[in-house]
Amino acid sequence: MNEKEPLEIKNLTKFYILVLLKSKELISGYYILKRLESDLGKTSSPTYVYDFLKNLKNRGYVKEVIDPKSNRKKGFSITPSGEKFINRIFSRFNNLIEAAIESKLKVCASCGVRLYDNYYTETIEGKEMHFCCKHCAKAYKDNLKSQEL
Repeated sequence: MNEKEPLEIKNLTKFYILVLLKSKELISGYYILKRLESDLGKTSSPTYVYDFLKNLKNRGYVKEVIDPKSNRKKGFSITPSGEKFINRIFSRFNNLIEAAIESKLKVCASCGVRLYDNYYTETIEGKEMHFCCKHCAKAYKDNLKSQEL
């Protein structure tokens, strides 16, 4: 591939490699392979991962870090231009990620706070309602009772 052509990130594996590179100061190909498997349930060939890292290195987005004692590779770290590249990629994916998260959000029926995870659910008058906590559920039910009086 011509290094002047834009590097396209069109699959989850490459995107996740960028996430891992940004999340740690130093990262190895072996670490990437293990995290792909544990976090995404994906197995990837070492050749695919190392070719992508080599491509990033050739473009100046990552650099190899060598252990001065053993003269062996310790891993890869992001360069300043790599940081800019990854930030551009992340901003392109931002709308997609926001839409995915937004579709999973619930709203507390009592206080209106947006809920992503670990919310309290209760069925009230045959309707499943979401609350940030049991206290908000109680406040909601108390409010219903006071309106009936």
